[in-house]
Amino acid sequence: MESFDDDRTAEAFGLLAEMSKSGQVIYLTHHAHLCDIAKNSCPSVFIHELQS
Repeated sequence: MESFDDDRTAEAFGLLAEMSKSGQVIYLTHHAHLCDIAKNSCPSVFIHELQS
C-alpha cells in the first residue's frame, strides 16, 4: 500500500476487513497514518503496536 493514495488504501483495508470474516488477517506496517485509515475503514480493527 506504499504507493496507494489514501482512498485506495481505505478500499484495500475494506477488502481486508471482508477477508477477516472468514479468517485472521495480519497486516504489518511502520506507517502510522495507515493505522488511522484502517481504523476509519474497519472500526473493529485491532492494532497492536510493538515497543522499540
